[in-house]
Amino acid sequence: MKRRWFIGGGAALVGLAITPIALGGTVSFLRRTLSDHFGPNILNIDGIDGFVKDYATLAGQGSTVKKLGAEVYFAWRGDKVHMIGQAEDLQERFLNTILTRSNIIAIQQGRETAFDYGDPDPWSPICGIYLSALAEETA
Repeated sequence: MKRRWFIGGGAALVGLAITPIALGGTVSFLRRTLSDHFGPNILNIDGIDGFVKDYATLAGQGSTVKKLGAEVYFAWRGDKVHMIGQAEDLQERFLNTILTRSNIIAIQQGRETAFDYGDPDPWSPICGIYLSALAEETA
């Protein structure tokens, strides 16, 4: 009987330890990606966190087991130890999405101060409204 209580208690403690870590791994990975790509000051812009959270929610749709695995991998900064192919794909898709569906380039260039974005869904077709507007301005 004591053995069952010990195993059950140990499993509960492991679950309690992993749960907080697993709830924000993808968001922290996306924030690190932004910081690495645009510099740490990009995270201080109002609205960036909303985009990151919306993107993480939409990108994490699908298998619950895979989502939890990704959350733990990113929370423990597994991407810093060894970047797996799926993490590279997520990083590339995230950067492509934020570049084509937000005014982040205009903010970086100092032409705008308020962050604005369109659909953060990484799986919907990209129309590049913001990039085509930039092309029209520079032509």
